[in-house]
Amino acid sequence: MVIARAAYSRAVPVMLFAGAVLLLVIVLASLRFANQTRLDSEDALAASGLNNRALLLFSLLQDAETSQRGYLITSEEKYLAPFKRAEALVNLQFTSITGDMMKSGISDVTIDRLKRLVDDKLAEMRKTIATKAAGKDAEAVTIVRSDAGKKAMDEIREIMTRINSVTSNIAFQKGMSLDSAARWLLISITGGAVLLVVLVGGAVCLAVAHARQLETARNALAEHNEMLEVRIGQRTQFLERANRELQSYAYIVGHDLRAPLVNIMGFTTELERAAAIFAGYMKKPPASRDALTEKVALEAVDIDIPEALGFIRSSMRRMDDLINEILRLARAGSRQLSREPLDLAALLSETVANLQHRLDESGASVMLSPSLPHVISDRLALQQIFGNLLDNAVKYADPSRKPIIRVSGAVTHGNAAIEVSDNGRGIAERDLERIFELFRRSGPQDRPGEGIGLAHVRALVRRLGGDVAVQSVLGQGTTFIVTFAADIRSTKAGERSHE
Repeated sequence: MVIARAAYSRAVPVMLFAGAVLLLVIVLASLRFANQTRLDSEDALAASGLNNRALLLFSLLQDAETSQRGYLITSEEKYLAPFKRAEALVNLQFTSITGDMMKSGISDVTIDRLKRLVDDKLAEMRKTIATKAAGKDAEAVTIVRSDAGKKAMDEIREIMTRINSVTSNIAFQKGMSLDSAARWLLISITGGAVLLVVLVGGAVCLAVAHARQLETARNALAEHNEMLEVRIGQRTQFLERANRELQSYAYIVGHDLRAPLVNIMGFTTELERAAAIFAGYMKKPPASRDALTEKVALEAVDIDIPEALGFIRSSMRRMDDLINEILRLARAGSRQLSREPLDLAALLSETVANLQHRLDESGASVMLSPSLPHVISDRLALQQIFGNLLDNAVKYADPSRKPIIRVSGAVTHGNAAIEVSDNGRGIAERDLERIFELFRRSGPQDRPGEGIGLAHVRALVRRLGGDVAVQSVLGQGTTFIVTFAADIRSTKAGERSHE
C-alpha cells in the first residue's frame, strides 16, 4: 500500500507536467490558427478592395462617356464636368490597381490591353469633344458612329468582368480558409478548456494525497516522540495548519480557475460571432455589399477577433501560472512567495481585463485611482486577492442600480493599503467577520459559490505580511481594506507565514 501511494505521488506530478506541456502546445496552435485567420482576412479584404477600385475605374469611364454624349447633344459646357473629372482621375485609378491586379494573378497582357483600351477610349472622347467645340458637328457624330468607342467600352467591360471573377474567387477561397481556421481555433480552445478541467481534478487528487501523507506523518511523530511534548505540540500545530491549508487549496484552485475559464468560453463566443459576421459579409455578392456592412466586417476582423484573442491569451497565461504553482506545491509542500517589483495600476488593469466579460454582462464599471502605488511583492498572490474582491463586487451587485467599483490606495509606513469599494447590496454587521471563514457566506444564497474566495484572500494577505478588513452598510455598499507589506523580504515573509 505504501509503495502504491509513493508511486501515485510520483506519477501525479508527472501527469500534471505533461498536461501543462500539452496545454502550451494547444496555446501555440491557437496562436497559429489566429494568425492564419488574420492573413486570410487581409487577403480577402484586399481582393474585395481591388474589385471595388476596378469598378470605380469603369464607373469613371462610363461617367466620362455620358458627359461626352451630353455635350455632343446640347453643346453646353456644364455637361463636360464629369468628363474632366474622369479624365483627371482615370490614370491615377488605373495606376492604383495595377500592382494589386498583378498580385491577384491578372496577366501582364491583360493589364497592358486594359491600359491601351482606356487610353484609346479617352482619346476618342477628347477628339469628339474637340471636334464639337470647333463647330464640326457632323464630323463629331461620324466619329461616334464609327463604333470605335463602343467596341473599346465593350472590351473594357469584358476585362472588368474577368477581374471581378478572379477577385470573387480569391475572396471565396480565403473565406473558406478563414472558416476552417476559425473552426480549428475553436477546437483548440475547447480542448484547452477540457484539459484544464482534467488538470484541476489531478490537482485535487494530489492535494488530498498530500493531506493524507501529512496526517500519517503527524500520527507517527506523536507516537515516537512522547518525551518531547512541547516540541511535538509545536510540530503538530504546524502540520495541522498545513493540512488545513492543503485541504482548502484543493477547493481554492477550482475557484480561481473558474473565472478565467468563463472568460475563455465567453470570448470564444465572441470569436464565433465575429467570424460569423465576416463570413456573412464574404458570402454576399459584391453588388449587395455596402459601406456599413464592410465597416462591420472590418471591425470584426481588425478589432473584435484580436481583442477576444488577447483576452483569451491573458486568461490562459493566468491559468498556466496557477498550474505551475500547483506543481511547485507538489514538490515543496507549500508555495514560496516570489519577490518582484509590481505596478499595482498595471496589475489591477490586467485583473480587470480578465474579468471584462463578467463586467460587460453586468454593466459594471471599474474606476482605478491613477495614484495606485508600486510595491515589491508576489504577483500571483495579488492577482488572486484582487481578482476575488472584484469578482465578489460584480457578483453581489445591487440589481436596482448600475454597479460601480472604485479601487484606490497608498503606501504608509512601509505598508500598502488598497481599498476596493462598491455600491452593491452590502453585508450585515453580524456577518462582517464570518465572511472570511472558510465556506461561510453572507446574506441570501442566491449567487453561485462555495464561500472560499474571501478565506483565500485573507490567507494570502496574511502571507504577504498584512491583513484584510471590511466596512459595509447593508443596502449601500462595501469597502474592503487590504493592507500588506510594500516590500516583502524572503526571510520576513517566511517568518510571517509560519506565525
